[in-house]
Amino acid sequence: MMAARKEDRPVTLPEGVSLRRVAQVLLEAWEAGAHQWTDTPLQLREGAPPKPAMPVPQDALDLFRLLAERGAEYLLVGGMAMLTYVSGRNTRDVDLLMSGATLGQIPELALEDKNDFFARGKFRSVQVDLLLTQNPLFKIVAEKFAAKHRFAELEVPAATVEGLIVLKLYALPSLYRQFDWDRIYVYESDVKLLLARHKPKMEPLFKLLEPHLLPTDLTELRKIVSQEQDRIVKAEGPGAS
Repeated sequence: MMAARKEDRPVTLPEGVSLRRVAQVLLEAWEAGAHQWTDTPLQLREGAPPKPAMPVPQDALDLFRLLAERGAEYLLVGGMAMLTYVSGRNTRDVDLLMSGATLGQIPELALEDKNDFFARGKFRSVQVDLLLTQNPLFKIVAEKFAAKHRFAELEVPAATVEGLIVLKLYALPSLYRQFDWDRIYVYESDVKLLLARHKPKMEPLFKLLEPHLLPTDLTELRKIVSQEQDRIVKAEGPGAS
């Protein structure tokens, strides 16, 4: 079915949705949008999109500025890091990997929940999910799978393609056991996008994951990745580079 022209589409709001909430959704999409990143692998391949005007100062950018001012050692992971490698991904949260000591450098980040390996907090209006390097695998990712990309005027350390895949594969078995389908679909989709776009070597990543997952979980993850790699090869055909 042919899509309606933009000018022909009626613009309506669902019942009960406030203009304030719509404005907040639009702002969140702008703050974490792909236009904020420059010279990323995605843009070097496809070219930079035009940058829209900034609607208001954004708390997410202020958080990165604060981290830079404090000299905090951290790694951006999750949806915002995905934006440097694939298009069409967005997020309302900021996901950071850091040590407990680094977390102590940011008292402005109000913690709402914390355990040995994870924490959640708020920086003004921004929800911040934290992965802590007390987890040995998270520490390895921080040390071995870091790259720097520009976000607005800042150099932001972000996880590499391989680092993102490791973190998402590590999380999936727990999500399966919790029947957390919303996050399962997002994480599986992220892995598939990264596999299709960047074709990383997976065997070293599985070797890295091996000490940190049950053998049955690792076997299932290998199966999922292998099936997706086969599907990519078939879709691209024999002449694909």
